Amino acid sequence: MSPLYSAPQTVGRGWQIFNYTAMVMALVALVALIIVLISKWAGGAPWPGFNWISMIALPLAFLMMGASVLHSVTARRRL
Repeated sequence: MSPLYSAPQTVGRGWQIFNYTAMVMALVALVALIIVLISKWAGGAPWPGFNWISMIALPLAFLMMGASVLHSVTARRRL
């Protein structure tokens, strides 16, 4: 067995919650964006909150996922 091989480490509970929060925010933002698009295509006027949800939650979820990737890279380098 190679001395460089190591078993995968478990992710802390806080990071799991952080990752799930980012995933849920991305899904909610995508659903809000789909609702806006469908209602605009149907000729209606969607609630402006859906625009705000998609404009804020999607970039925030993207940044959170990027932070999660950076955290896992730094954790891998410490091995």
